[in-house]
Order: sequence, then structure tokens, then C-alpha cells
Amino acid sequence: MLRRSHTKSRKGCVQCKQRHVKCDEGRPLCRLCTLSQRECSFVTEAAGPDNLSVSGASSHESSISPGGGSSPDGPAESSGPVLSDASPILADMTSTASPLAAQSPDLTGTTGILQVADAAQATLGEALNLDHMELLIHAVCNNKDMFNLGDGSGGHTNADLANLQLGLQAGLDAPYLLHAMLAFSARHLAFLHPERAPAYLHRAVALQTRAVSLCNASWASSGSAAVDESNCVPVLLFATVLGHHVLADTLAQAQAQTSTTTTITAKDSSVSSRLDEFVAHYARCVDVHGGIYAVALAAWPLLLRSGLGAALAWSSGFTSRPPRGRHTARATELVDAAADLPDAEKAACRTAIQYLQVGFDAMLAGEDANDSEGDDEQGAEERQRARYQMLFLWTTLVPHEFTGLLLAKRPEALVVLAYYALLLHHGRAMWQVGGAGAAIVAMVAEYLGPDWEYWLAYPCEMVAACG
Repeated sequence: MLRRSHTKSRKGCVQCKQRHVKCDEGRPLCRLCTLSQRECSFVTEAAGPDNLSVSGASSHESSISPGGGSSPDGPAESSGPVLSDASPILADMTSTASPLAAQSPDLTGTTGILQVADAAQATLGEALNLDHMELLIHAVCNNKDMFNLGDGSGGHTNADLANLQLGLQAGLDAPYLLHAMLAFSARHLAFLHPERAPAYLHRAVALQTRAVSLCNASWASSGSAAVDESNCVPVLLFATVLGHHVLADTLAQAQAQTSTTTTITAKDSSVSSRLDEFVAHYARCVDVHGGIYAVALAAWPLLLRSGLGAALAWSSGFTSRPPRGRHTARATELVDAAADLPDAEKAACRTAIQYLQVGFDAMLAGEDANDSEGDDEQGAEERQRARYQMLFLWTTLVPHEFTGLLLAKRPEALVVLAYYALLLHHGRAMWQVGGAGAAIVAMVAEYLGPDWEYWLAYPCEMVAACG
């Protein structure tokens, strides 16, 4: 049979070469692989052993490798590149993508971010299908449940609906935002339907990876690395959705690590390795959330004039509240007594503790005898809005010096982490949290051992009392 003549593509992707079709050489994903939702890789971009896959899914969600293999959705897309130095604010957020996602090779040394010509190809319409419509409908109908770490009241308020509408509108002009929303919708569905979790997780990884690639394309086409009036809203919403996704994955990882825990002695090597793994995941989560803060800080005046202004002003007021209760008093006492802890690191721990106390004040308002003001003048809706805010915000607000102490497994920082875990445990009804708070408290107590029982008494006793 005669074959139609064509010009060979010598720099095409591996998949197109195997299929004997002409590749347009678009990177990181060529057009044909994007349209067919195939894995796309180039011989000059082979990932090393450290760039393969890391799963942050809980045990019932990890029956397949989310970054590869097949699923009812077809072959997985290749992971996209990390953002290059051309977009420094977002680089920290996307360099690790998600603890759940397969890590991608860093292409900044070869092609860098997507070329402007590729940006025209990176559109939502090319890969739109009924699966995406399912995720979009789920996001619209279940927005309150998906993002309930900010407000666990159930049901939609006018502000929630306005922000959802703003997000969808912004997503039409910024497809990376819409892909991130669909990815998180798939992540929520994986929790709701464990029997279909592998397929939904596979979809979540592919969409999140695509979101990062589209974000690269957006920065390339804009010709500017700055967050400005034209992009501040979609960039902040993208960072926030990504932050929720990564935190959900990280907390799932905490539960997965302790699901098969047996009785072992303190300082046992398995305890240490489990703690190392979780702290590494959580440190990456803090890095992603730090990107949210960086975006907000860089464009604060612009954001206050945007459709997000009212929500951001309220959040700023909440995080500026002075701590009232004494739930974290023992953690503060421990940090103050640490003679060998440098002043800068002490200050970082105190900042982290102060935000935790604000979280406990909001969480336990009107319910706890230690709350000096109890049921104050705020209306019930306002108290409910504030109640769960710090579950998400604390990871955004903790100083980077505190993260360094966690990675070093400094006991004082681990005790502070246990108090955050207690705050999480109070929100255990949230789908992202579940048993993560109790698991983290148990892991820290097990690692530190009996010598630290006094300092961990409050979180351990409260977790036991709450059940």
C-alpha cells in the first residue's frame, strides 16, 4: 500500500515515533498526545530516579500508581514542567506539584517554560470530555463540601456562591485555574467513592499536571513575571485550590502511615522513618501554601479592589486577632525554656503558636471553659465562618524557620505540630482531615517518648477524650 509522503520529525516525542505519526514537537506535551490523552516524553527529558512517583493517597486510594498505567480514563498524561525562574512567585507552589502526583523532570535547563506558540495549543477545549463535565458539575454542586476547611457550616452562603462564580469566570480566561478546580473535584470524588478512587485519583493527577503546564504557558504568553491586575485573581485562586489539594494529600499520607502501626518503642527506627516521611510531605505542603501568601502579599491592593476583596479583608482581620485563651500555654512555656534555640527560631515558634491559639479560640468559641469570652457578640454565622479557618490558614502562615525546625525534628517544633494536629482533630468531620490529627499526635508522642509526656499532655489527653 502506498504511504502518504511527509516530512519526518526528528525531534518528536517517543510516543509519536512509536505510532509512526508526525509529531509537532510541542513541549512538554505535543498536540497529538494531548488530544489523545497519551503520555508524552522526549528522549532529552528522561526523568531520573528521584523524579518518578510519590503517592500521598491513603491506603484505600493507592491501588494504582496515579502517575502511570491505565484507567477507565485512558493512559495518563505526562507530568508537566515546574515553573522556571521567569515566574518566581509560583515556582515554590508548583515545583513539587503535589505529594500525590508523579514528579516531573525539571525542563528549565532545556526548553524551560512552554513556548508562546505552544500556548495556543494549551486550551481547555482540546481535551474536553464528559469526564470533565462530571467534575465540573460536582465542583458547582459540592463547592461548599470540597472547600469546607474554611467553613464547616454546610450549605452555601452568598459569599461562597459569589466566589465560586468568580472562580468559574476567571477560569474561562485562565484555563490553568479551571483545570486545578477540576483536579480537586476529582480528588474529592476519590474520597466519596472509594470503589472508584483509582480512576478519580488518576484523573486528579493528570488534571493537576495539566494545570501547571497551562500556568507555564500563561506566564510565557504574558511576557511578564509580575502578578498584576490582569492575573492576580486567577493566580491567587489557582494557588489556593492547589493548596487545598496538596493539604488533602498530605493529611491522607499521615493517615496511611499510621493505618498499620503496631506497638513499638519510642525512637524505634520505623517511628523515625515514618515521621521523616510525613514531615517531608508536610514541608512541601508548607512551601506550596507559602506561594499563596506570596501572591496575596505581592498584589494585596489589587486584590482588595477585586471580587475577592471582601473575603480577603475578612481573612486578614481573622488572622490579626489577638490570641485570648491558654490552650497553647504549655507549648509557649517549652519554647521559652529552650536555652539552645536561637532567637529567630524561638520567634518563629512563638508566631506559629500564636496563630494556633487564634485557631483554638475560634474553634472552641462558646464551648470551652478556657475561652475567656465564650459566646461573644458575633452572630452564629460569623462564629461558624471563623471556626475552621485556621485548619487551612496555619500551614500558610507559619514562618519558614519553623519548617526548618520540623525537618530537623527539633522536639519543640514537633510539640507545636502536635498542637496543630489537635486543632485538626477538632475538625475531624472534614473529609480532608478524618483521623489525620490523631495520627500525627500519636506519631509525635511515639517518637519523642516518655520524657516529653508533660509537654504533650494536653494534645494527647484531648485527642483521647474526643475519641
